[in-house]
Amino acid sequence: MIPVAEVYRALKAAHGPQEWWPAEGAFEIMVGALLVQRTTWRSAETAIAALKTRGLVDPGRLRGADLAVIEACIKSAGFYRTKAARLRNLASFVTGHGGVGALAARPTPELRALLLGLDGVGPETADAILLYAFERRAVVVDAYLRRLGQRLAGGASAPQDIRLRAWVGDGIAEAPDLNEFHALVVAHGKQACRPEPRCGECPIGSRCRTGRKASRSSSGGSG
Repeated sequence: MIPVAEVYRALKAAHGPQEWWPAEGAFEIMVGALLVQRTTWRSAETAIAALKTRGLVDPGRLRGADLAVIEACIKSAGFYRTKAARLRNLASFVTGHGGVGALAARPTPELRALLLGLDGVGPETADAILLYAFERRAVVVDAYLRRLGQRLAGGASAPQDIRLRAWVGDGIAEAPDLNEFHALVVAHGKQACRPEPRCGECPIGSRCRTGRKASRSSSGGSG
């Protein structure tokens, strides 16, 4: 695949700065990372706003809140019963480990292992929390990155996650840039690199195997 730094520059020029993650503090980012699963960010944002009106974007208060109250706040995010239990479990996890500050003092591999032990937190969510809440070097491998990797490589399936992490991590050194890169990949996946790709709108189409193939097909070329 082409160097990730080249992809990063092209996507940033095309889509502009994304300025993720919109939140007031690390714990709100963690809450958002759980709420956004299997829904849109707009729906998650509505749920966060409702939690804020009850003062529940606070680990101490959320831990002791009644599940029915949490459920009522987050219905917009879907799967609200499951997510309510996971949010309260997250709050207990944070307070039980001494708060966000104490967690931030832990080495990245240890912190990642702790996050992966939480119900509802898989590699994608754990890495998003590491990157956005704790400002660590973490590569978020999600459906958008897999799709982009698959099309850049021209394969029938996406490269393995470990290869995608290496491609991104080896080419982007700083956590703020990894933050921006992930946000740009999501923006690009929504606008151009969709399930049905819009290769004509893609700023890296000439460097993408799928994009070049689409261009040849549209022009009637071969080879």
